[in-house]
Amino acid sequence: MKQLTTEIIALCDYASVSKEGKLSINGVFDELRVQKFPGGIARAFLVATVNGTPNTPYTLTLKVEGEGKSPLNDLNLNAVTSANGKNNLIVELINLGFQKEGDYSFKIYNGGQEVGSTLLKVFDADKQDKVGKKMPN
Repeated sequence: MKQLTTEIIALCDYASVSKEGKLSINGVFDELRVQKFPGGIARAFLVATVNGTPNTPYTLTLKVEGEGKSPLNDLNLNAVTSANGKNNLIVELINLGFQKEGDYSFKIYNGGQEVGSTLLKVFDADKQDKVGKKMPN
């Protein structure tokens, strides 16, 4: 059995898969500026393309690890790879809240093995504004 890996993993504003199976990802981001803590984002998507053994079911787990309490309970994801061994995962995240600034790692596990991750840096918007850093689009 081929080891499961991720080809793409990202946080974004919106994602979809067409009827032809084409993945569309809009507004990829890796930074979030929060006006007041606790605070966060009303809606986001985690997108991943996993690659493993063709026509195989996988039970995956999405975990968020970071500063203090996780903003998300662990999510179990069921995926079945197609004949080419790939599957597109889209997870809609609603009211994702963070207690404080820091680095938050969104990780996908197959059993106890990490198959992919992406990092979100959460900042206090007031502090960022005072030091002249870029502001959100």
